[in-house]
Order: sequence, then C-alpha cells, then structure tokens
Amino acid sequence: MSLTNIGLVAFVKTKLGTPYVYGMKGTVMTQANFNYLQERYGVRNVWNSDEKKVGKVCVDCSGLISWYTGKLKGSSQFKAESDAQPITTIASAPIGAAVWRQGHIGVYIGNGEVIEARGSAYGTVRTKAKDRDFTHWFLLRDIEYIEGDEEMITREKIIVNGKECEVDMIRKDGTTYIKTRDIAEVLGLKVGSKGKVPVIDTK
Repeated sequence: MSLTNIGLVAFVKTKLGTPYVYGMKGTVMTQANFNYLQERYGVRNVWNSDEKKVGKVCVDCSGLISWYTGKLKGSSQFKAESDAQPITTIASAPIGAAVWRQGHIGVYIGNGEVIEARGSAYGTVRTKAKDRDFTHWFLLRDIEYIEGDEEMITREKIIVNGKECEVDMIRKDGTTYIKTRDIAEVLGLKVGSKGKVPVIDTK
C-alpha cells in the first residue's frame, strides 16, 4: 500500500499522547537508549526527567513523520528536499503537509490544526497552527498527496461524566460532530425515530 497524506494524518492521530524524547523514532526507549541519547545530545535536549519514560514508546518531532514513512530524516532534511511556502499561506496546504520552523516539524491535519511531537514537557499533541511559531509549510517527498475528504471519520476519545469513551467523530472548521446514536449510547440512552425525526429516550 502506498504512503499518502491521508494515511499520514490518520497515523499521527493515533499517536497523540506519545511521550517525547529527543532522538527517539517511535520505538520503546530502553535505559541504554536514554543513556546514549543524553550523552550524545546533552541534558538540554534529553532531560534528566526523560529517564522516567524508559520502557515506553517515545518519539521526537521528525521521528513522528519517519515513524510513518520508514525513512529516518531530521526536520531540516525534510525541508531541504521540498519547496517550502510561507506559513501565512497554510490555508492552501493539503492535509498531511509538514509545518516547519528551524529545529522543529509537525503535520498539518486540516482546519488550521497541527499534530506535533512538541517537546519533553508536552509529548505528542494537537495544536493550532496560528498559536505556534512555524515559519513554513511544504509537501513531504516520501508520501503521495491525493485528494480526499477532510471530513474523515476518526475514532477518538471523549470524556462524559468523568468517564473516558471512544466514539466516531468528524472535526470540521473547529467544530466536532458525533453521531446521535454514538453519543446517546455513551449517555446510556436509546435512539429511535418517529417518522424521520430522531427520538432519544431513557433505556
């Protein structure tokens, strides 16, 4: 199966919450990995507190993309291969484009949003492009860009009355849409219909 921009977006969404460690590329960090990375890159890049992440799958910013493509590259190498555009034109970027600033890279997922392995204090998170300091965007050389529906259905977590659940949802223009039947099930309600009108009742 070919690697596509739509596949990249779906992939990085499944990696939300993955811990960040500089130099990790989506594998389980061992004690030996931590010791090597801290010795190589120093404590300014690989924090002492990162040692608590030993035994967990960890990733850094460029590693998030390399994890999908299988090709190890740094953020500057990704940019050097492509025709970078100013971040002010991000509205014209397709989903799966890379967003970049010196020393950092993320993935544009549409509707002004980015998924990035942001740093040791944050992990892999969803952010707003306008709230970050990216300077450019560009197409990644290692994937194919195809037209697709930006209203892609994804399986994501919501919290209802303190309980974490997973439902199918669509995010568009800053709004989250969830099927009536799914949200009713989470709330312990039943869904029926009266003609063409949905009816929600207690079970």
